[in-house]
Amino acid sequence: MALEATMICMDNTDWGRNGDFPPTRWESTQETVRLLFESKLQANGENMVGILTMSETRLEMLATLCADDSRLNTVIQNVKLVGEHIDFTKSIEIAQLALKHRPNRNQRQRIIAIVYSPLVEDEAQLVNLAKKAKKNSVAVDVVNIGVHENIDRLKAFAENVNNADNSHLVHVDIGAGSVADMVISSPINTAAMANNAGGMGDNMGNVDPNMDPELAEAIRQSLEEQKQMLQGTEAKEEKKQEDEKSPAEAAPQEERENGLTEEEELQQAILLSMQGKDDESAPAPQNPAEAVAPIPTEEKPKPKPEEKKVDLEAELLKNPDFVSELIEGLPEMTEDEKKKVISSLDKKDEKPSEGKDEAKKEEKKQ
Repeated sequence: MALEATMICMDNTDWGRNGDFPPTRWESTQETVRLLFESKLQANGENMVGILTMSETRLEMLATLCADDSRLNTVIQNVKLVGEHIDFTKSIEIAQLALKHRPNRNQRQRIIAIVYSPLVEDEAQLVNLAKKAKKNSVAVDVVNIGVHENIDRLKAFAENVNNADNSHLVHVDIGAGSVADMVISSPINTAAMANNAGGMGDNMGNVDPNMDPELAEAIRQSLEEQKQMLQGTEAKEEKKQEDEKSPAEAAPQEERENGLTEEEELQQAILLSMQGKDDESAPAPQNPAEAVAPIPTEEKPKPKPEEKKVDLEAELLKNPDFVSELIEGLPEMTEDEKKKVISSLDKKDEKPSEGKDEAKKEEKKQ
């Protein structure tokens, strides 16, 4: 629980002698105040509580802010009932002044007012008072004991002083049960009780925060540090487990903008690289099933080996130098036979050339 400085304002008018809240309204108020300051002091070893009475006849500061529960218990025992009305406005203003001069500036400011007599202030005055308290960052809780005519005005006060649900109004009707039980179980005290039970109850062992507040505070801080260390260790383990997960397990495979997955795009790229230059300009197939099927291409007929061989031999025979060397290498032929063969080859070469010359002459004549 956060550090708090709390001023408890008690109604001590003669209305407290009424026995509709057994044993009396005043004794029910005393019991409630005891439980409240004990709860506040146990919630945090540095919390402080002060008490003042609100009777317009005798408005008195009984105890300034302190952490001494025995002193607080003593002062409420010596209070006398006097007057018919309380000065609610003046009491709240004095309580704010006491909180303003609190020893520890880190403490939050809170006022708890217990009222069992009719208010003399109208709604406008209470709303104005609430706005001033809110401006000074003072939370105000009000307990209204059995006075129905106060409810509407106190609701308006609570609504205007409330800031982030830090102020509350509790109305205890006649026959509803113990005033102390109603207040302790209300939002006025539940936060402090929860913190006390969780942080300083079972974990504090046999240490009494009232007897040794310094030791109780040291234990509380140690428990908080241990809790933070455990939370940090758990966070590191969770992060380590997330890092160990494979990318495939961590997230599903995302599709690309064109509707194809990364694997399908890879298959399509391989297919395009295998196609010829004539097919490179063709658009890529959008359907993955079409991308897998190869595109048929027309193959040019290859020349037969025999035709190439015949052409090569014809070209060689047209070369007279090659033929001369070939014939001279034959020892069986005489010189006359060799000359006849060479002359016959020369005549064959001249005939096609003469035909070509005659064809060119005819074209010129035309």
